[in-house]
Amino acid sequence: MVLATAACTSDNGGADPTSTKGAGQAAEQATCRELLGDAGVKWLESRTGGPGKVRMESRHDLQKARTMFQGQAGNWEPGRKGIPSYAESDVCRARADAGGPGELSLEYRPSILRFDAPITGSTDSERTATPVSSDVRLLHRVDGNEVQYIVFIKCKVPGTPAQQENAVPIEGRMTDTLTGDTGIRTHFAHLLHSAQLVTRTFNCQNKPVVPAEPPASVK
Repeated sequence: MVLATAACTSDNGGADPTSTKGAGQAAEQATCRELLGDAGVKWLESRTGGPGKVRMESRHDLQKARTMFQGQAGNWEPGRKGIPSYAESDVCRARADAGGPGELSLEYRPSILRFDAPITGSTDSERTATPVSSDVRLLHRVDGNEVQYIVFIKCKVPGTPAQQENAVPIEGRMTDTLTGDTGIRTHFAHLLHSAQLVTRTFNCQNKPVVPAEPPASVK
């Protein structure tokens, strides 16, 4: 009888598996919710059918993103030749809970472009750069059907040469095929909210000030 009782005991110590699943989903969504903020989450939900209709997940949390950025930017050396290759931190992906092809993504990485590098368009793309301050600038890029909202932020990593903050800034990138919202200003506002949190978490020594809203010129 004792053996029969033991055989029926679950591996999770009798915990409700539904509760465990719910806790896991909440943890997966935490980084997305933190980066988007209340206004961003409400915007996302309003464009996808309401609360509970969107699935959010993060491959990397903010601490992992910080480690990745500091490790890669920290390896930069003045005079290094060639174009560097940097890994991105996949900090937020959102999809409709019912499935479908649409997705909103948010990634951060060290930029291969210097902060002060000129940005020009090409025959098959449209690029609009907007200076925000001495530490922040925005880029709206349209390549065919792909639209990208990008922020560059100077971020001095502890222990690096003084030129590093200009040579290897933070690059934050948002793409959105989920919401159907084509507002450039709306997307940049949500991207900048995430960038405020990222710069605080990354402990940038130059203390860049990231605004809550894009400049009035961004429509």
